[in-house]
Amino acid sequence: MILDHRNWAPSASLFTSAPVASELPPSHLLSEPVARPARLLATAFTIDIDLGAEQPVGALAIAGATLAATDTWVWSCRMEPGGPIIWQTDPPEAGIHPAIGFGLSIPVLPSPVLAARYWSLSISAPSRAALGYVDLGYLWIGAGSRPAWGASYGWRLTTEDLSRVTTAERSGVEWVDLGRRRRRLEFDLTLDDEERAGVLDRDFAAGQSAPILCVPNPAGDWAREGLIGRISSADPLVRSYSTFSDRSYSIREML
Repeated sequence: MILDHRNWAPSASLFTSAPVASELPPSHLLSEPVARPARLLATAFTIDIDLGAEQPVGALAIAGATLAATDTWVWSCRMEPGGPIIWQTDPPEAGIHPAIGFGLSIPVLPSPVLAARYWSLSISAPSRAALGYVDLGYLWIGAGSRPAWGASYGWRLTTEDLSRVTTAERSGVEWVDLGRRRRRLEFDLTLDDEERAGVLDRDFAAGQSAPILCVPNPAGDWAREGLIGRISSADPLVRSYSTFSDRSYSIREML
């Protein structure tokens, strides 16, 4: 699984030749919330991203994208501006699964992790031709940490409905105040001593306020199962064996 709290994107510089909506600038890609997107006034464009320094990258993601399954995007990276491409998604990634509204894309990078400073995201969105714009919510370019022992089995995924249902006391009539829906992922990890130290470091670096990228099975149905969220609860570390510790997590999707 991917369990990553190191996102290099918020400190990156973005460049695009596409016109943008002044009230929804590209800088929204680098900040929360997901529901406040960047709006590109084009249906085919490229965003160039300078991380400021060479960084290890093992996970790429965008949440809150208004793309359809017929749309595509291509990630690529270079060692220097205008230099040769050292990696790109091939074939292009499909946009978003049509039956769901999570708006999440996570291309699976090769192993080992790539180290590069300059990244590009090229999008072609023919489904948005009538509207003439594309919204993109939150950008993730991170280290893509993968616990060695993972959580292959036993993880739990549920959906929280934030709607409020009010029932009249006498008649029983119900009124529904529709709210957003978000996913919650729960899982248990077995950690060796090295990973235990990394978890303690993450607790101090990210806590329960910083965003987390979590994908229980990168080779599976990541569009439905993967999410960018926050740790809503984390049980104490339990020393279960001489060289191993256990911990349970609950991660709630950001909106």
